[in-house]
Amino acid sequence: MADKKWLNGLVLLATVTLVLAGCGRDGEGSTDDAAGDVSAVADGPATGKIVIWAMGTEGEVMPQIAEAFEAENPDAEVTVTAVPWDDAPTKISTAIASGQTPDVTLINPSALASYVATGGFSTVPDDVVDKGVFDETAVAATKVGGKAYSVPLYVDTRVLFYRKDIAQKAGVPAPRSWGEWAGFAKSLQDNGAKQGMLLPTGELGFTEQVLIPFIWEAGGAITDAGQTAFTLDTEQTAAGLAQYRSFFDAGVASKTGTYEPWGSVEERLASGEIGSVIQGPWLVPSLKKILGAEYDDKVGVATIPAGPSSGASWLDGGQLAVFRDAKNADGAWKFIRFISQTAQAARFSQLTGDLPAVTAAWEPAGLTTDPTTAVFSEQLKTTGIPPTIATWTEVANVFAGFGERLARGTVTPQEAASGLQKELSGIGLR
Repeated sequence: MADKKWLNGLVLLATVTLVLAGCGRDGEGSTDDAAGDVSAVADGPATGKIVIWAMGTEGEVMPQIAEAFEAENPDAEVTVTAVPWDDAPTKISTAIASGQTPDVTLINPSALASYVATGGFSTVPDDVVDKGVFDETAVAATKVGGKAYSVPLYVDTRVLFYRKDIAQKAGVPAPRSWGEWAGFAKSLQDNGAKQGMLLPTGELGFTEQVLIPFIWEAGGAITDAGQTAFTLDTEQTAAGLAQYRSFFDAGVASKTGTYEPWGSVEERLASGEIGSVIQGPWLVPSLKKILGAEYDDKVGVATIPAGPSSGASWLDGGQLAVFRDAKNADGAWKFIRFISQTAQAARFSQLTGDLPAVTAAWEPAGLTTDPTTAVFSEQLKTTGIPPTIATWTEVANVFAGFGERLARGTVTPQEAASGLQKELSGIGLR
């Protein structure tokens, strides 16, 4: 459950990355095989000390997986350091610059390319894991320049949460297409919700993750397939941006909508202040805690309503990467192999509430029978990922800025499409 906190720190990451070369790291040609890479993991059990950095809830429960790993590898000692998500980008970047790194770290997919650009991570040895056991899109998010630099740990995507009881009162089903969406939100607003739908309007870490899927749903793309150029000045992009803006024009979403402070979205949905919102799986346990036995009656979850091309949603999650300066790379990769086993992936999911990237772990984790999880499972079949580029933080900032302007009506969808193309082309992809 990384992205909601990670982007606060990523604002600093772009600046830190620029100075790494002067701090002991050469960022040029850093995606080539490096001295710290290993082509294969040694036979036999892990030995020695293995240091892991993990964030949030994942950092709190990772020691339980470490204990199980140590039981199978008695000559290994795993130390897990919990790092706040807000501090992680700067802490990781500083460690890479100094060459004083742990062995493994948890990261968010959107940050991967920035670290790879500094030469901070090793490529994944071919024999560590069977990539076929993971969600395919999650695997794609581990690659930069065609090479894998991390292993998926968990996945999350966004779905439509809504007040089911208000929808039933209004006599409207969950929307399945763009054509039904604004009317659905209006019905919620007319039947008790103060605001039919909450959309972020400028917040980095939220706005781009909601806005960009509208472009995908319309058939647009951020870049070409080879990630050599931005491709946003198109009819499809303008159509996606127009759909985003339509909620504000219809008066069902606030032009100054915010997901902050963190934790307030579930409070507002539970109270009926908002009738619907696009959010991730982390909202479920919070809503169940607030509503208790009323959760099933009051909360509905649906896949993202489809546009002309698809109903694609944002894919995110967590990945494990091994530092190029790891003191125990062999042990680190063996730990990653261990936590990627179906049984351990399922246990980690049960401990955290995360959706495992190992697809076979869903059933033993008890996720295949839960109605809410079933919606996330269905949505994971139709997702997209942002380009794995070192300039992603700057790119996300531009998207967030245009989201705010679209919400306030100071730019048309076509002007926004052209403006995005111009500004992002100036930033570049590398």
